[in-house]
Amino acid sequence: MKFWAILPVIGLLVCLPVGAEQAPVIRWVDFDQSVNPISILRITRAIEEAEANGEQLVILRLDTPGGMVASLHPTVQAILNSEVPVVAWVAPPGAHAASAGFFILVAADVAVMAPGTRTGAAATIVMGGENQEGDVGLKKMNEDGAALLRSIAERRGRDKQACEDAVFAAKAFEESVALEKGLIDFVAADRDELLRLLDGREVRRFDGEVITLHTEGAVFSETEFAVKQAFLEFLADPTIAFLLFTFGGLLLYLEFQYPGTIVFGVLGGICLLLFAIAALNLPVSVLGILLIALSVTLFVLEVKIVSHGLLTLGGIAALIAGSLILIDGPIPELRVKPLIVIPVSVAISLFMVAAMRLAVRAARAKVATGIEGLKEKIATVTRTLGPEGKVFVHGETWDAVSCAGHVPEGAKVRVVKVQDMLLTVEPLNGGADEVN
Repeated sequence: MKFWAILPVIGLLVCLPVGAEQAPVIRWVDFDQSVNPISILRITRAIEEAEANGEQLVILRLDTPGGMVASLHPTVQAILNSEVPVVAWVAPPGAHAASAGFFILVAADVAVMAPGTRTGAAATIVMGGENQEGDVGLKKMNEDGAALLRSIAERRGRDKQACEDAVFAAKAFEESVALEKGLIDFVAADRDELLRLLDGREVRRFDGEVITLHTEGAVFSETEFAVKQAFLEFLADPTIAFLLFTFGGLLLYLEFQYPGTIVFGVLGGICLLLFAIAALNLPVSVLGILLIALSVTLFVLEVKIVSHGLLTLGGIAALIAGSLILIDGPIPELRVKPLIVIPVSVAISLFMVAAMRLAVRAARAKVATGIEGLKEKIATVTRTLGPEGKVFVHGETWDAVSCAGHVPEGAKVRVVKVQDMLLTVEPLNGGADEVN
């Protein structure tokens, strides 16, 4: 009788640990940005943490225009060598996995797309090049990319010809065509359908091992990124990098024009330092930097040479051209938008020209302060000049000597020379001028 009484308790103690242990843990990654050295850490770190924690699956939700080839390869390698199966899902509807995103999709153990999504368009684009059909360098990169896709497709059971078409013909495929051509495994509209179709599915890993996925009752985990990761991703935005470079240069120019302000120099230095950090993760063009430097030179010459505005126009054109190619990425998302470049460049150009003209005008103006500023000022004799005496000018009493002989006390004189704290003065005719 006692045995039957404790049997439910024994069953509960046995079932609870087993149930908890069997609950699959899935690492979830949202990747909705361009592929660059900073953003790919979202994928590679997630895979590393999933491996370290012994999780069952990594799901990458993709919505990316692609990005840099140099960042693509470590991402694909991480997926192919992952100890944890990786699922790539292009979602939500309207999303795409283009260019580098196509490589990531094909490399995954399971490739899935949501309705209304597309992938492909994986042809290589050379930054700053003409990308002509006969370009040997471009052909080499496309051949290399196609070979990688063929190798992956053979192992993953995907269509090799469709992979080649995405590279050599830059073809893109909607989800239905991608499924028909065998580029993806199935179509899933939402996360619930994705998990339902994954549950119990047999998957052949890249090394040939066949495993069965279990997603029922899955518990999701996400990789938490530090403030440093978010800050670096912020700097990796081409628009932010462009603004840091242009305003950093402008602030340093103001520091040179108005030395001693310090704040302009400090802020300008910080902006350029942050741009240098961003440049490590962005395709920065040396030609773009040179064109911007040329524009500054033309602005300086405009002040010194009468060009009737031609040098200013040339400087504005050089600044706009340099800014447009300053960050010369293979996709629009890795370039600065013209709608931002043009107004910012024109505004900075006009400001720099105006500031230079004011600086030159101030340099050419007569000195109005200090000892030299006393020249041509009107003073009052406070001790008779015979020829030496004292005068009052600018709120102070000065030693003075008359260049025209005796001048009585109270007379008005003009300062004609300042030397060694001694003023040389001459009497005014009529003494009608006001004292300064």
